[in-house]
Parts: sequence; C-alpha cells; structure tokens
Amino acid sequence: MDSTRSLLMTVIERIRGYLDDADFDAKYTNQFLVQHVIMPSLVDVWSRCSMSADNPVMLDYSLTFVENQECYVLPPCVGEIHEIVQYTGANGQQVNTGLITDDLRPEHPQSRTGPIWMIEGNMVCFRPFPQNLNVTLNGNNTWTVRYTTNGDMMPHYSSTSNAGTLQTSTTFLFSSTPDLGLIDYRPNAYAGQFIRILSGNIHEERVIASYDPNTRIATLMRPFTVTANSATYAYEVCPPQSQGMVEAIAVAAALKLGAWRKISQAHAQMLQIQYRSAIKTIGDNLANMNLRTGKGYAKDTRDNPRWRP
Repeated sequence: MDSTRSLLMTVIERIRGYLDDADFDAKYTNQFLVQHVIMPSLVDVWSRCSMSADNPVMLDYSLTFVENQECYVLPPCVGEIHEIVQYTGANGQQVNTGLITDDLRPEHPQSRTGPIWMIEGNMVCFRPFPQNLNVTLNGNNTWTVRYTTNGDMMPHYSSTSNAGTLQTSTTFLFSSTPDLGLIDYRPNAYAGQFIRILSGNIHEERVIASYDPNTRIATLMRPFTVTANSATYAYEVCPPQSQGMVEAIAVAAALKLGAWRKISQAHAQMLQIQYRSAIKTIGDNLANMNLRTGKGYAKDTRDNPRWRP
C-alpha cells in the first residue's frame, strides 16, 4: 500500500514495479497512467467481477417518479439492474424497514401489460408511464434501483494541498483541481461509488448516494462518524478498495502498457498469471461472503440435521 493509502497511488506504484523500466518511468506521468491506462483497466476488472461473481458488489440509486414521465437518466456506472423496489411501509412511514413493499419486475417488451421497465441507452424507461402518483402507494414516489457497477466513472485523488471539504456529515465538496484523475461532470456520475477520507488517524469511506456536477457536491448514503464537519481533507473517489481489487487493476494496467512497450513473451506470461490469480481471489471472496454457513459439512449441523452420508 502506498504511504498515502490511496488506491490510485498504490496501483501506480505496482504498475511501475511490474514493468521495472527506467525509460517507462520517465515517459509516462502519473496523470497519464490514471487517464489512459488505469481507468480502462478498472472498467475491465469490474466488468469481470460483476458478471462472474456469485455475490457481486451491489449498489443503490434512489429514483423519484414524475407524473407521466417515461424515461429517467441513470448514473453512467450502472452495469446491470437487479431490481427496482420500494421499502416504505403504510402511510408513507418506515414501517418494517427493510421489507420490500413493491417490486417492479420487467416483462417482455411485447407483453400486453407493457415491459414495466427496460433500459434504453443511459435511461430506464417505464411503460405504462407513472400515473396518479399523489394517490398511488400513499404518495410515495421514490424507488430504489439496485445494480452492479460497470466501473464507468472518473476516479480521482486529492492531497491536503488540493483538499475537498466535508460541508456536513453527509455532503462533501470535491476539489476543482485533484492531484490525480479528473472530475466527472456527468450527472450522478459518482452515485454508488466510494469516497474515502485519507486525512487523520482514522480513514473512513462511505457510499455516494447522488452527485451534482454543477456544484461538485456528493451526497452520502450514511454520515461520517468520526470525521469533523466544515473541514478540509485529502480524499479519493474510487471503487471499494481491497487488496485483490488493487492487484487486479494494477496487473491489468501493466499488461496494457506492456503491449505498448513490447515486453517479452515471458514477461507478459508472468503478468497474465498474476492477473488470473488476482481475478480468482476476487471471485472467491465475492462467491462466499454472503453464505451463512460453509458450502458443506460432513456431519450434522444446526442447518442440516438430516444430513446423511
């Protein structure tokens, strides 16, 4: 891990270590690596993780219906929508919080009742259109879109010299000039992504619920607990950080650069082995993290008292 604890800085250090070329170090700046190598590598890794893992990382996005409005723009990082649901109880109150009260399940586009919802470009479209919102479900028009990410967003890192500002416990103002990467100016580009505070003795991270590119303000799903409001911090916006993810992105980026640099076949094969190992590690972790027990036991347990050999 890099001394800054930044995912981007750590990936850059590992790329340079894997290629170990003084000419490469002099030619490619950190900013070039982030914009042209790490970002596409991040998309590659996330796509493989989201499509192949048994328990992929799920993200939420809040969607509010408008009377007779058919289509709604989604965050650009939405890869696959798993469900569009409501959790609110009767009379608009949070009764039995966490229980799904309504589920919009898609149908065939030629269904007599309409497709319910379908993806069209960067939008999710509803047919029939939302109507009678003031009386339907007690006037509750907010739905939760649960999805896996495709990694399509612009990560960035800012040190204390270009710090961001935690305005309240749930709103964070991004720096206009980050040290690495770029500010993404697409609406809700960072919805579902992670913001990580990198200043102080405790480094907290939270999921971003929404993002306004006009103000560069991100609204968080949960408040920071030990980080003080109205203060500036070094921070990073990126996917969830894990050692497997850092390693996979770094090796994938090294392979891309290795093709440009025409590295030897033996060197490329070594990187491919490292990449397959990192992807396997991520897949193993995501496959088992939601299991309440092990995959199998050769004895009676509380969960399988009728087990017989």
